[in-house]
Amino acid sequence: MLGSRMSDPQAEAKAQSRARFSVWRILGLICVLIGVPVWFYFTFVYADYTHRAQTTEAILLMAVAKTPLAEYFLERKRWPNNLDKVSSSSGKYTESVAITRGAGGTGEIELTATMRSERVDRRVRGHTVRMLSADGGKNWTCKPGTMPAKNLPASCRD
Repeated sequence: MLGSRMSDPQAEAKAQSRARFSVWRILGLICVLIGVPVWFYFTFVYADYTHRAQTTEAILLMAVAKTPLAEYFLERKRWPNNLDKVSSSSGKYTESVAITRGAGGTGEIELTATMRSERVDRRVRGHTVRMLSADGGKNWTCKPGTMPAKNLPASCRD
């Protein structure tokens, strides 16, 4: 009889151990079922954000040049021949910003920012974004250039 009483607590301990193990298995499975889709979602969202952030750098470099260009035009009644004396012309993701139309002239001016071809998101690699002014730098319009509109921030989409 003593032996049967000893086996009961042992059997109970084994049953409790199995129950705890089953609870942990279920919790682990729930974490995997919830965690993996959430991880994929945020990875996708971040990847979708990265290329737009890189493109924003190019737009900001052109935006920084707007005021000095407008002042230059106001003082001299013509656009500068290049941006060297007016503004920074490259960045971490932007290879160059240049005057591509209207340099030295009195009419419309067009700035073009070219994205780098290395260490940037493949969707924006080597593409261009343009910024135009037809009124002496008072108003500027952002245009896609060779960049697909879906890769641009909302302020530059047509």
